[in-house]
Amino acid sequence: MTPVFDANVRLVAFFDGSHLFDLDNDWVAFHERDHVFARGGRWLGPLSDGTFQDADGRAVAWLAGSRPATGMKPVRPMNPKLPLHPKRPLRPRTPLPPPSPMQPAGGWSALAWAQWLGREPAVEASAIRIEPVDDAGFDVLFRYLDDHLSDNGRDGQYFMPMPRGESRFPADKTQSFRDGCVAAVGMPGWRRAWVARDARGRVVGHVDLRAHPEPGTAHRCLLGMGVDRDHRRLGLARRLLAHATQWAGEQGLRWIDLRVLSANEPAVALYRGQGFQMQGGTPDMFVIDGQSFGYVAMAKRLPGSAAGTT
Repeated sequence: MTPVFDANVRLVAFFDGSHLFDLDNDWVAFHERDHVFARGGRWLGPLSDGTFQDADGRAVAWLAGSRPATGMKPVRPMNPKLPLHPKRPLRPRTPLPPPSPMQPAGGWSALAWAQWLGREPAVEASAIRIEPVDDAGFDVLFRYLDDHLSDNGRDGQYFMPMPRGESRFPADKTQSFRDGCVAAVGMPGWRRAWVARDARGRVVGHVDLRAHPEPGTAHRCLLGMGVDRDHRRLGLARRLLAHATQWAGEQGLRWIDLRVLSANEPAVALYRGQGFQMQGGTPDMFVIDGQSFGYVAMAKRLPGSAAGTT
């Protein structure tokens, strides 16, 4: 049984060469003539050199030991002969996650694994709206943040300097978060937050800007951001960054700063692609759950600003 990983290096399935089984050992799809079909016979896309691809040839997931890749848009195959229900296999041991792969030349599919299988509806990126957090939205935001942070350390992938067992939004920070959102920009502890909501109103992403704690830094701010696990690769992170960047420029701020774990290579690549530059880092900054992590500092100068101006 070969492990299957998605674009976020999350274990999503096992493949025995003919059938795909989910993490509950349920049969979810089968392979025939280099193509993958759902149990009922619906075509999902090709399996090419270890990469499960969507109907446009973009990578959805990949087999351990292979490298994700994209291909030409495939020709829809003939309907397959439906196989007999396979014998339920023994549950394989959960493997160690491999290193994050390089992005396929043609990019990742916009479909998450569950959407590709047809278990969840595909998300229309255009239906997601970004709006500021108001008094009525704080509790919803905190619940979302708590769920979002629960992924930290899952499958060995860390994006926050917090132990796996403590990866929750700290309850003692909710009031300071609220207070910061009503403080005037430039005042100590100020903060502004926005959420992305899907067509049903669920929070599927967030971005916030906040003051540096040091004096003399009123011309700069710190950024925090995250996207729900099932809404990645839709361009939402870039939209959130663009929204926060525009707002910061309108306030007269000159720089946006952020800090990220150096092991979080997808985040580092995202920020670099959006104009953030490396400012330095500290190797072995944290020891979390027995592992060493470095910290990287990045910054973006806002359009129209110039160092040394007031």
